[in-house]
Amino acid sequence: MAIYNFHIFDGSDKSTEILYGFLYSLKSFVQRISPSLQNDNNFFFYQTSEYNLIFYEFATSIKFVLITSHDVKRDSPFYREMMIQLHKRVYVEYHVKNGIAPCKIINSQLFRQQLTTFLTQNIKQG
Repeated sequence: MAIYNFHIFDGSDKSTEILYGFLYSLKSFVQRISPSLQNDNNFFFYQTSEYNLIFYEFATSIKFVLITSHDVKRDSPFYREMMIQLHKRVYVEYHVKNGIAPCKIINSQLFRQQLTTFLTQNIKQG
């Protein structure tokens, strides 16, 4: 089990345009080939033989992208709920409510610790 990357996009970061462009194209492609109408267009889970890519877009235009090793065996509903809880328990609590550092770049060591703890506990769980 390995967590390769975790990205947070707010729509204004120019340095991550390639990854964001890939995700946008992938999301559009998945919506077009889906056999049924998807009501939850803000989430998708993509799996290859090398990695899992989990994407969740919130109503505030914040996007979370998690890339894990392919040996992490979870289903789509698990990841959807995990991303919602990550936003609620870590992002909002340790970044949004942080009045001392209202900047867009997250430099908080406490945020990073909580994020690492949350992801590790949830990915290993089960």
